Amino acid sequence: MTDGGRLQEPDMRVNMMIEVISPINKRSPGNLRFLVCDPLGVMGHASSSEEEWVRSPVQCLDRAVDGNPGIIVILFREMPIRNREALLELAAVLKRNSHTRKSAIIALLDSCHRRLIEDLGRANVDYVRIVGESGRDYTQMREIIDGLGPGDRVVSHLAVICPFLHHTQDNSQYEMTVCGAYLDRMVLGGSRLRQICETKRHLQCEYYLKPRIRS
Repeated sequence: MTDGGRLQEPDMRVNMMIEVISPINKRSPGNLRFLVCDPLGVMGHASSSEEEWVRSPVQCLDRAVDGNPGIIVILFREMPIRNREALLELAAVLKRNSHTRKSAIIALLDSCHRRLIEDLGRANVDYVRIVGESGRDYTQMREIIDGLGPGDRVVSHLAVICPFLHHTQDNSQYEMTVCGAYLDRMVLGGSRLRQICETKRHLQCEYYLKPRIRS
């Protein structure tokens, strides 16, 4: 439901079927340079009136409609699956909404996650950057934004990551990364995952070259 043209916030999930309608005359065009959705609150606060941090998808959507930011940054930290899905839903809604679809959307990820990157592509996110432990404060995030380029497009990431990387849900909260070329029976992690599966070196992997086939 809406309240005065804004979404109410019963939980973290955004209803994708709702199109937020906000009168144009209530907005201040160009008011925000960028808007950051940081559900875990791990980053610092904005240092000027041109930037704003919010803690939930609903707040982000509300401020994006009113503030008309040039850039919207969504932080995908380690979190329960349902919370990650809410952020994906937010990205899709922002790109569909007539008031926000022109804003560039940047997704910052703690780690490489092929299925998440594929989902971000379907949501029409503009850039994806895997930041690891960086990008956790205002200065680092500004440097990341300024350094974005063609290699941060979704298609560029998917061209590097092994297509056999699968993510299986081990419980209702989190996932395991497994090798699809080994019938999802090999759990991946550590140096093999980082140095082979998530890089072009996967092209020389014995499992990639001769994947097992289910009988």
